[in-house]
Amino acid sequence: MLNRFIDTSPFQQQITTARARSVWRKTMPKTVCDRTEKLYVYNNKIFLKINSAALRHDFQFNKDKILALLQESMPKTLLQDVIFL
Repeated sequence: MLNRFIDTSPFQQQITTARARSVWRKTMPKTVCDRTEKLYVYNNKIFLKINSAALRHDFQFNKDKILALLQESMPKTLLQDVIFL
């Protein structure tokens, strides 16, 4: 019953963002988390604002790995892309 409420909640986007932030903190090293300014989910895309140009550049080449890691940790969420701000 709780899962059905969450799935149909008007706050679904905020719940998905909270889950993504939690997964990000658990899976990424502390230095990456410290350099992550914003993380949110909108229209099945995860938006990341990284304040390190070098790290952001490295992540651009590893978008598929990052997306696969997040999808593995959040199986019910349909994430389609990672966008770096």
